[in-house]
Amino acid sequence: MIARAVWTCLRVRRPVGILGVTLLLFLPLSEKPVGGADAGRQNPDNRKLISAAVENLVSAWNEKNSATIIKLFLPDAILVMPTGNETRSRASIRERLVAEWQGKLKDSKLSHSVEAISFQGNDAVVKGRYRLDGMSVLGVDTAPEGPFVLRHRKAQGRWMIAKAEILRNKAS
Repeated sequence: MIARAVWTCLRVRRPVGILGVTLLLFLPLSEKPVGGADAGRQNPDNRKLISAAVENLVSAWNEKNSATIIKLFLPDAILVMPTGNETRSRASIRERLVAEWQGKLKDSKLSHSVEAISFQGNDAVVKGRYRLDGMSVLGVDTAPEGPFVLRHRKAQGRWMIAKAEILRNKAS
């Protein structure tokens, strides 16, 4: 729209004047809204960044790399396990992961699928499904699976997890 106005002025050789050129220089070049509910849909980079963060989380899980995982969480993040137990704070989440990896999740491998990413201002919600292969409970191999919800918040210029909910499959 702005470019069209400038082109029209140039084409018909009307002077825009110094004030007009100055104003045009300070107007945004894009007609897309910045921020707001449509920020994620308008900016495909946000979807890519969040998808990459989820991939990093899964990869770090499979490498048992708690240092990488906790960098994906906000300092006051919350982790909700399938049992309903909540772990609060980045440091506590790290302790919980290390303890789980020394126990029943020692040989586990995480896989996932992302079903939806939605945006609301500086928040994003990722919904998907997970499967945890290689877990043993009382000597019996099992592969728990179910839905997950990761609530991200844009902080320090990047998307970080504010709350991770690992849920159980609902009984049919």
